[in-house]
Amino acid sequence: MELILASGSPRRSEILNMLTLRYRVQTSQVDEGELLRQMPQATPKELVQRLSSAKSQAVANQLETGLVLGADTIVVLEEHIYGKPVDEQDLRNMMWAFSGKTHQVLTGVTLTQAVGRHSVSLTAVTDVTFRTISEEEMEWYVAHAHYSDKAGGYAIQEHAALFVEGIQGCYYNVMGLPVQETLALFQLMGTSWQAFGS
Repeated sequence: MELILASGSPRRSEILNMLTLRYRVQTSQVDEGELLRQMPQATPKELVQRLSSAKSQAVANQLETGLVLGADTIVVLEEHIYGKPVDEQDLRNMMWAFSGKTHQVLTGVTLTQAVGRHSVSLTAVTDVTFRTISEEEMEWYVAHAHYSDKAGGYAIQEHAALFVEGIQGCYYNVMGLPVQETLALFQLMGTSWQAFGS
């Protein structure tokens, strides 16, 4: 059986490669904005579960066989959800909000069988604490960061590592794919992740 990653995220691919899993990428065409508009009262956990499920099922619907892994990550601070920044000012606003505080990174992961469309989902939550960021550091970050495809405007394994004072929970969740939850999905689906090992 084939494993399909329903995400074009290089970080998710990097994590699957680290686990030596065989897979191919087939991105979903899910309109995240439209799904979010349909769920105005949803909790952050409900949102990431719904988005990861929609992505996984959208790709599974195009296939006859295989297991499809979908994921979605959001950043939450004081009940406000932070997606991907639209421009440099949006990035500054996000990073100032996180400065000197602890925020949560949530990732929903869903595994869907192409045959029968059976799905299982889990969500991981990691607390990330940023130290206080100076004006000079902020301008340096805005000038150097690759932020446009990252929830919350940062990648923990890149430039933002300078600001991370500590984390509580899964580091790989902050990158976009929580390892333990992802591996547990295979067991919940009645198979083993080792079956997809290279």
